[in-house]
Amino acid sequence: MIDEQKIVSRRTSLTRRVRDAVLVQLPAWQLLLLAACIGALWAGSIFDWDLVTGRHAFWLFPRGIIGGMHGENDMAAPFAAYLYYLQSPWHLPLFYLHTLGAPAGVNAIFTDFVPIVALMGKVIHGITGVVVNLYGAYFFLCFVLSGIAMTALLIAARVRYALAAMVGAVFAGTAPILLWRWGHMPHTSQFLLIGALALYLFSLQKRAWRGVQATWIAYLTLAYLTNIYLFAMVGTVWLCALIQRRLNGLAQTQEVLANGVLAVALVSMVIAVGGQFGSGGQLPFSRDYGQASMNLLSPFVPQESGWFPGLGGAIDATGFQYEGFNYLGLGLLLATVLILPAELRWLRRNLKRHVALLVAFTAFTAFAVSNRVFVGHWLLFELPIPHYLDRLLGIFRGSGRFFWLIYYAQMAIVLVLGFRRAQPTIALCLAGAAIVQLYDVQPLREQIIASIAAAPGPEMFDPTQLARVIAGARQVDVVPSFQCSDWKRDLTRANAEIMLASARANIPINSVYLARYSYGLTIGDVLRQPSHAGEMLVVRHEDYCRQEMERARSGGGRPGDVVILLSDQPRPEDIVAGVVCAPLSWARYCRRVN
Repeated sequence: MIDEQKIVSRRTSLTRRVRDAVLVQLPAWQLLLLAACIGALWAGSIFDWDLVTGRHAFWLFPRGIIGGMHGENDMAAPFAAYLYYLQSPWHLPLFYLHTLGAPAGVNAIFTDFVPIVALMGKVIHGITGVVVNLYGAYFFLCFVLSGIAMTALLIAARVRYALAAMVGAVFAGTAPILLWRWGHMPHTSQFLLIGALALYLFSLQKRAWRGVQATWIAYLTLAYLTNIYLFAMVGTVWLCALIQRRLNGLAQTQEVLANGVLAVALVSMVIAVGGQFGSGGQLPFSRDYGQASMNLLSPFVPQESGWFPGLGGAIDATGFQYEGFNYLGLGLLLATVLILPAELRWLRRNLKRHVALLVAFTAFTAFAVSNRVFVGHWLLFELPIPHYLDRLLGIFRGSGRFFWLIYYAQMAIVLVLGFRRAQPTIALCLAGAAIVQLYDVQPLREQIIASIAAAPGPEMFDPTQLARVIAGARQVDVVPSFQCSDWKRDLTRANAEIMLASARANIPINSVYLARYSYGLTIGDVLRQPSHAGEMLVVRHEDYCRQEMERARSGGGRPGDVVILLSDQPRPEDIVAGVVCAPLSWARYCRRVN
């Protein structure tokens, strides 16, 4: 009997020692520091020091891995806008550029150049006169902040284990949806979504609200100054936090309304200063809703997987569903299966306490899937929608991205519920799942490293000759420009190289790379005749390109202009007298001689 008691005592003691070793609790600042260190190690395994400091050859023509030929210019064009912005004078609207898309100009926000990074670079340039490339540091910091944000969320959920912070940092930093976005610079800031979920939890605690409300306003501003998609998702989480405080009896209706009006007013002032919905010549509407959607299989079927390399890349039934790549990763899938019974019980008990956010998650998932529901390459069904609703939904035509918020929420639920039970076995299983995840994303990591090593890739022009042609020009006109290139790969790549060379010399250029063009069509025009918006846009496009060709025939129209012709049009006999053309690699350039 005594021997049995000793055996039980030893087992209990061993279990306690294992628990104490695995589930070590630390102060919040130490947890955040631990997460930062893990994030820095992971980021350092992807980005070398030359890339971070902006000295890598990659920056001659930066390219990502997303979108193939469609996305080849998604880094180069925003980088050119960044260089132009740093060298432009301060004025309002804050982000308007006269040197890009000249002579009309454009609001640089629409180039996806990460406004907050551009603002910091512009301040540095104003003080020192030096054009500093901050994007490498920005990428590195985004990967570090992902783990820090997840740890802050765990702290908000009262999980203070060191292992939880480590596992959370690994999961957040190795999210396939984060690595897959290499090529869309603002979308590397997905830590904003995790941080918004952390703020949501802090908002529902019985603590001083004013500090959290002030943090929300600053956070919404930061999200706007990063990317409009991220701003929409962060803004939705803020709204849900505000509504849920009222539903949970933490605030009165008057307080909720006052806080909401204050936040909307202050953030709207920032938006007005930035000129998001003012000048800039870009319509927010698009007819492409339902193309860049999420496939129903995307979260669950391994894609770009280290464990299942034979399954291939993103599931894409439309040609644009790479935008809806939302694979959870094998590690997170296994962890979800492990925690699923506890998660279902938690949802049943806490449905009312988080009903606003859960409704938002449901709506975001439906929006991400869109009205054209695909399972693999099979169109399950399509819901017809009116043309005006199609255009309205097309404001966020990359609808598949809206599942990101649900992705990180699921990651957070798995971590919180797994570690909240304080069972060493489950904690170690989650740590094992993080290791599985780390291996699963190695193909994506290797693709990023390869894209950095390969850039700038085969060039369309001799950089020295191109720089010499551009030097001293009053303005560079590219024909056809991005606006009239019909998205032909060679033409868009050539435009991007010319735009980067012009940006480095700070010479205005007519060409500009945007997600959508208006060609002078205004929102008022669309609202007056919504059913004819598509026809009006086609007419404006044709007229714009016709005028572009007419300017090319006259050598740009003004002395000092340089016209770079990327096709055999206009023909030499059609160019007016006094304009001389010469070869530029495979293309031509023309100048006025009088």
